Amino acid sequence: MVTAIGSFTDALAFGALNDVLSLFHEENAYGRPNQYEVQILPPPGKLATHDFRSISLAAEAVLMPGRSVNTQPKSADQLYGPTRELVTGPLYADEVTMTIQSPNGLDERMMLEKWQELAFSNDTYDVAYYNEYVGTLNIHLLDMNNRKTFGLQLIECFPKTITGLNLAYGPNTEITKTNVAWSFREWKNLMLDGGGQSLGEKLVDTATNTVQRSITANVPSVLRKLF
Repeated sequence: MVTAIGSFTDALAFGALNDVLSLFHEENAYGRPNQYEVQILPPPGKLATHDFRSISLAAEAVLMPGRSVNTQPKSADQLYGPTRELVTGPLYADEVTMTIQSPNGLDERMMLEKWQELAFSNDTYDVAYYNEYVGTLNIHLLDMNNRKTFGLQLIECFPKTITGLNLAYGPNTEITKTNVAWSFREWKNLMLDGGGQSLGEKLVDTATNTVQRSITANVPSVLRKLF
C-alpha cells in the first residue's frame, strides 16, 4: 500500500515537472522582459507639435512600478495578544525610471525638457497649475506575437528628472542615452480597469500600435538601435 502511494505521488511529481518544463518550450508560455511597449501621452492640448511616439519607440528600458499598502497597528483597544495591522491606503513608488536612446540632435531630450517647462517659466519662475503639465504613461508587456498581455497606466505623470549626459571616449558603437525619472500620482491595471478609454479609442489605439509594431519588428535590431 505504501509502495502504491509512493508510486502515485512520484507520478504526480513527474507529471508536474513535465508540465513546467514544457512551458519553457512554448513560445508564449513565459513573459519576456524585452517584449514591451511604452506609450507617452503629454497633457491634452499641450506639446501638439511634438511626436512623442519617437520616445516610445526609443525607450530602451523602463521600470514597471510596484505597489504596497500603508498599515498601522490596531492596539488602542487591544489589551493582550498579537496586534493586527490595518490597511490605511495604497502606497505607490515615488518615480518610474526610463532609458531613452537619443539621436545626434537629442530631439527626445528636448521634447522632455519642453514638457518640464510647462510646469514653470524659465524667465519669471512662475509655476503653472497642476493640470497644465501632467499627462499619462502606458506600459504594456507583449507576447512573442506583439499582443498586449499586461499593462499599467501611470496617471498624472510628468518628467521630474532628466539626468545629465555622461560624455566620454569609447567605442564608436556606443550611442547617446537619456535617463528620465517620471513622477506620477497612481497607476491602474489596464487589463482590469480598462484605462478609461472608450471602445472607439481602444480600437484606434490597437490598430495604430499593431502597424507600428509590425514596422519596427521588421527593422534589424542593429539598425533599430541607431534611430
